[in-house]
Amino acid sequence: MKTLNLENEFLKLSVLELGATVCSLKFKGKETMLGYVTEQEYMDGTCFFSAAVGRYGNRIGNAAFTLDGKEYKLVANEGKNQLHGGPASYDKRVWTVENADGKEIKLSILSPDGDNGFPGNLKMTVTYSLVGSALRVVFEGETDAPTVFAPTFHPYFVYEGTPEIKINASAHLEVDEGLIPTGKLLPCEGKFDFSEMRPIDMSYDDAFVLNDAYALTFKTADYTLEMHTDFPAAQVYSGHEGGVAIEPEAFPDSPNHANFPSTVLRPGEKFCHWAEYRFF
Repeated sequence: MKTLNLENEFLKLSVLELGATVCSLKFKGKETMLGYVTEQEYMDGTCFFSAAVGRYGNRIGNAAFTLDGKEYKLVANEGKNQLHGGPASYDKRVWTVENADGKEIKLSILSPDGDNGFPGNLKMTVTYSLVGSALRVVFEGETDAPTVFAPTFHPYFVYEGTPEIKINASAHLEVDEGLIPTGKLLPCEGKFDFSEMRPIDMSYDDAFVLNDAYALTFKTADYTLEMHTDFPAAQVYSGHEGGVAIEPEAFPDSPNHANFPSTVLRPGEKFCHWAEYRFF
């Protein structure tokens, strides 16, 4: 299985065909990504290290949703809920290389109707490119039947000591004991107030509602990065020692909350969203 590479004066990127996974991203020669060593570890692992995740990033409560009056039962893989598209999903599959011309790495996957319970034959592509000192990730998708689609990129950024973060959000999603949203948006107060740069501990696995395309700043002893995105939320997961996951995404469990932004994708529509990780 190939490893695909891109490099400029600031960044060196390596991507696996398995999971469209970024297995290495070096900024000025220093690794920024937490990951495994071998492809078999990526296949066997459960951390989603820097993979492209689909068909639905994050969680869907009770592994079910209703679309156009029909209920769809999904395959659960986190208790009664579905996480990151279900078992053996896009992160565990070999993607097709569409382009690797030295300017971008574009990979695609075909997800059949009924895949882990989701309706519609769906084609998803993810394109990685380097723009100065930024990694740009573009997600695209098309379907032949109404479905829900909300992919994400799941990088863990390495750090030593205690990292700091600033999040451009005025609200976060209230969740139950299973980390499923209740439907309420809560103000970013107390432990959720990251309006100014401050240390982040290991207690977060939360979706923050972004104010605009500038999402957050993450600072370590070795580098600082900004994430910019047109997704409405950012999931911050700090529960893995040595790395913080920063995921651009739709709201978790959106199909089950009418007040959340829609994640429905219909035939003839084209899904396209992006995120950039800018290093300093």
